[in-house]
Amino acid sequence: ATTAMVTALNAEAWNWTPTLYGREIMNLALLALIIRLSVPVVKNILSPNQMMNTSFDSLKLVNTYGAFGSITRHRDEVILQGTTSDRWDKDAVWKEYEFKVKPGSISRRPPIISPYHYRLDWLMWFLPFSDARRHPWLYHLIVKLLQNDALATSLIRHNPFQGAEPPRYIRCELFRYEYTKPGSEEARRGDWWTRKRVGSYMQPVCLADLEGICADMGWPEPGG
Repeated sequence: ATTAMVTALNAEAWNWTPTLYGREIMNLALLALIIRLSVPVVKNILSPNQMMNTSFDSLKLVNTYGAFGSITRHRDEVILQGTTSDRWDKDAVWKEYEFKVKPGSISRRPPIISPYHYRLDWLMWFLPFSDARRHPWLYHLIVKLLQNDALATSLIRHNPFQGAEPPRYIRCELFRYEYTKPGSEEARRGDWWTRKRVGSYMQPVCLADLEGICADMGWPEPGG
C-alpha cells in the first residue's frame, strides 16, 4: 500500500512539472528584464551627477530613491537661548540649551546615535527650511522650557537653568555650521565645528506672549 501511494504521489508530481518549469521560465525572464532595465540605474549610481527619485523606464519598474539626493557642506541650525533678564535688550545675558545629538557647542564631537532615533533633534533639523509659524510644536517646547518642565528638559542634553530660576525669555537664533578643516587653528584648538550667526529665527518670547497660541492649540494655560 505504501509503495502504491509513493508511486501515485510521484506521478502527480510529474504531472505538475511543466507548470513548475513554466513558472521558473517566467521568473528567469523577469529577472533578465530587471537586470536589463537596471543598467542605466547602476550607471546613475556610479555617476558624479547622480539623480535621485528618478525613473529610467516608461513602466517605472526600476527607479532610484533617496531622501537626500545631495549633501551640503554646511548645515543651518536653530539654537535656543534663554535669559533671566527682565528685558531682552543688549545687556541681556543669553545661555544656550544643548540638545542630545544636534550640533550646538562647536567643541562637541558629533555623536553616534544608532540604533536610536532622537525625534526632537530630528525635528529641530527641519526648522531652518521654513518659518517658525509652520512648526507649532516649537512654541509648545518653548512654553515648557520657560517653566523648566522636567519632562521637556529630559529630552535635551543640557538645561542652563536646571535647578535655578527658569528663564524669563527664550529666543531662537539661526547659525550656519561647517566642519573645521584638518590642521586649522580651530581644529588644533579642539573644535569640530565653525559657526556663523545668520540671523534671528524667532524673537524673544515670554510665557505671556505665548498665551494666545496655547489657547488656539488647546494646550494648558502657561503656568497653570
